[in-house]
Amino acid sequence: MSTSGRRSKQRKASSSETVVLHAARSRSGGKIRRQGSGKRAAKNAKLYKQGYHRGYDEGVRQGESSFGLVFEGVSIIIPTYNQREYVLQCVSSIEKHTPAPFEIIVVDNASKDGTAEAVLRKGGMVRVAALDKNRGFAGGVNHGLMMARGRHIVVLNNDTLVTPGWLENMMTCLDSHPEMGVVGPVTNYIGGDQQIEVPYSDVDDMWSFAARHNRPDATKHRETDRLVGFCWLFSRELLERVGYLDEGYAVGNFEDDDWIIRAKLAGYRLGVAGDAFIHHYGSVSMKALGEQDYEVVNKDNEQFYTQKWGDPHALVADTSRLSLRSKVSTSQQENKTPLGKTDTPDLRQRISTKGSSDVTHKLRRSTDFYPEGCFISDIKGDVYRLMRGQRRKLNIPVPRGISPVLVAKTDLLGVPAGEPLVSAGEVQGWPLERSHVHAQPVQSNRDALEEGMIVAATNERDTWYQISGNKRRRFATPYAAERWGVQFGHIVHVSANQLRTIEEGWPIIAPPQLLNEDL
Repeated sequence: MSTSGRRSKQRKASSSETVVLHAARSRSGGKIRRQGSGKRAAKNAKLYKQGYHRGYDEGVRQGESSFGLVFEGVSIIIPTYNQREYVLQCVSSIEKHTPAPFEIIVVDNASKDGTAEAVLRKGGMVRVAALDKNRGFAGGVNHGLMMARGRHIVVLNNDTLVTPGWLENMMTCLDSHPEMGVVGPVTNYIGGDQQIEVPYSDVDDMWSFAARHNRPDATKHRETDRLVGFCWLFSRELLERVGYLDEGYAVGNFEDDDWIIRAKLAGYRLGVAGDAFIHHYGSVSMKALGEQDYEVVNKDNEQFYTQKWGDPHALVADTSRLSLRSKVSTSQQENKTPLGKTDTPDLRQRISTKGSSDVTHKLRRSTDFYPEGCFISDIKGDVYRLMRGQRRKLNIPVPRGISPVLVAKTDLLGVPAGEPLVSAGEVQGWPLERSHVHAQPVQSNRDALEEGMIVAATNERDTWYQISGNKRRRFATPYAAERWGVQFGHIVHVSANQLRTIEEGWPIIAPPQLLNEDL
């Protein structure tokens, strides 16, 4: 069976496994009374079916026509698994303490405790996605992101209670600078520097504390290096640049760190709204695994994170250095900054609440960190080649030996469309196929290095680069190279001196794993 055929079959199976339900404020109770018998009953049944199908078809039409439309409000996504009472409390707190236009999307990861049904009975501005199986935190969040319609998005743990002023104060922090991308609140229970001391021990006493704490105070807004994924606020624009969470992380843990690294690579800053406090019961879903299972999941996810990123902080620092190089040079000249010092802001310093037009570097997209010439595909099975910042669709069969990498629609749509590829002569292999692999290092000038070639220095054979746009682009890790189909046999060895003469370009990272092919 062809790749597109398999995917079509999988889509049909997938679409029948996920039930999306919309809550209503009230429903008529009781059973439908029987109306007549015999022919009259059959006629009524027929009319009912006709009306039902007309209504269903109209709903599908309306859904298709409104797909992609954005409303000027906030989509609040709550992934959950077997935590019915926590979810109901969380939803109630949102409805009570969130005056801005919003929608709530509860993604139920195949709970066994009746979570989806309970949320539906509660009613209100809630949509419920009841998944067929537990897709973990990343999978649940991604499904909610796919459904979200708001201009802004909040990802929120199910074991939280939001408080008066929480969203308004976080939004003020988000609007404080053009590069501010993701904002989190402070809380009573979390890892990292978002945890603060609280005077209460009982939740009933929390509300009065939160009311005092959440008085708007922009002096409490600051930048940070890390935001834990129990509560994020960000824009739809950031989602379109950064993409979905990586579903390669099982159950939960480290997928939030992974996504934050990608947001920082894209050029965004992270902010803590110190005047926005929410209560966090703390890791109730992960604790439900039991200590032994939790340790196994945490260890496996940590290993995957390390395999994917190596040293992510160094990678972010290198990317920031590349983007700020010209800016820093100009600032040193204009401000006569002493040699060796720069005007780069401290990540821990307090930030201005008025914003700034002094954008020091252009924000990037995830696809800017994908290799030149690679082949990617969407859920429909359409295949594209990334070439000079464009996606060029293959209008011919995919050549043998090429395995396109599945990416999300958001990644694809963020790349400008170029002219389609209509003949086999326009399609080179990937990775770049060489007529022979050099047994000896290439000693000639840089012109001998072809566009798209995969190279390594003779003294650093484990660090691989792609030659792209007359720049050398380093694969972040061996895992990143593997995800793009690069193998040792593709490597051309060059001298270290020759490699150093080539300007550095954006690093190449691994695309996220997407196990839900509806994304």
